[in-house]
Amino acid sequence: MRYLSLNQSGIWQFRFQLKPEQRHLFEGRREVKLSLKTSDKQLATLKALEIEIQIRTAILNPIISVAPRIQQSSPNIYRVKAPHLKETSSNDALERFCKYKAEHISPKAVMMLEAKCKIVLELIGKPHLKTIRRSDAEEITLQLRHYPTNLKKHKQFTGLSGHEAIKLNQTLRLPTLSEESVKDYCQKMSGFFEWCHLNELTDINPFKAIRFKKTRKDSEAKNAYTHSELQRIFGTEIHTQKQYKHPHYYWLPLLGYFTGARLNELCQLYKSDIYQNDNIWVIRIDDNFEGQKLKNLTSKRIVPIHNKLIKLGFIEFIQSVQHERIFPELKEARDGFGSAASKWYGRFKTKLGFGKGYDFHSFRHTVATQLKRQQVSHIVTGEILGHTQNNITYDRYGKGLDTKQLREAINLIDAAPTSKALKISVSIV
Repeated sequence: MRYLSLNQSGIWQFRFQLKPEQRHLFEGRREVKLSLKTSDKQLATLKALEIEIQIRTAILNPIISVAPRIQQSSPNIYRVKAPHLKETSSNDALERFCKYKAEHISPKAVMMLEAKCKIVLELIGKPHLKTIRRSDAEEITLQLRHYPTNLKKHKQFTGLSGHEAIKLNQTLRLPTLSEESVKDYCQKMSGFFEWCHLNELTDINPFKAIRFKKTRKDSEAKNAYTHSELQRIFGTEIHTQKQYKHPHYYWLPLLGYFTGARLNELCQLYKSDIYQNDNIWVIRIDDNFEGQKLKNLTSKRIVPIHNKLIKLGFIEFIQSVQHERIFPELKEARDGFGSAASKWYGRFKTKLGFGKGYDFHSFRHTVATQLKRQQVSHIVTGEILGHTQNNITYDRYGKGLDTKQLREAINLIDAAPTSKALKISVSIV
């Protein structure tokens, strides 16, 4: 028998190797090793079979047998005993997970992650992490499709549990979570359980690989602005008459359109981030200075400044700013420097008649769309937008592209929609 071995004294030994994912059930042990205290092979075989059955039962039923210990209850009988141990609660595990994530993502992202996971855990209703199984994940996925959106904004749901809110909404018929939102909830739960599994707080990830039917292409998640829509944006008195309260009202939409950068990346720029590289004016998107944040490592990049921005006086504007930051009127908040600008642009685009699916991030989609139509390589576009190439050759070994290559691509962005924009006067600063 493969679990039996004879020691130097002629006594039979039992050894059972444990896989890494099984060790947390046996107090972290790599193997179960026992002396069977007999030199009789037949008796040793019977004892070994009994112990093996108990071990395999403990592995197959991790909920019942928590951290079992092999004990000898009599000279000839061995038992797997599950001592009373305090299991990790779902809420405690989530708190630990969020503390870990806080070191890698923004406070806002942590808050959203925690809120969504708490909603799911409350719907599941099981206090102990190890009791949550695949069947629970499948059931909750179905229930989330009936969960009301913006639940806290509706007084009708005040004080109700998630299940009670779902039941009440069968009568109210208020909007429920979209398929994409349900997918997002489940993906966040999968990330949580994957971390718990790696840290041996549970034995499975019940939310792993839950499948969802795609309802639209990834490129349709946000709308890109058309030529006429861009003319509408850049045809207001802000750009045609230079009537604005703050300089960022004028420059942010232009920068968004001619760089494809994220709103917060632009709002946090310092004067030192605008400089010449190989005699080409560029914008450095990085986290070198106080308050600057990046979405991820690939967000760190250099973007050449479009010829149209230079003609509109962007460099002169930068040189005239009497502050280390380009837009000092934008104050740092919890999520960076972009909060006030985001609210302003939301009001601005709504007044222009843009509805859901259009926001500042749409400039990023517009740039990607224009470069794609100009048949610019996805590698070049990825460098401009700060996207990973998902290719080990380029991501690990490939270095940044030449600034001239990037400038050629940037200048393919159509300047025509901004034709009515006037060159800014530095005297306003």
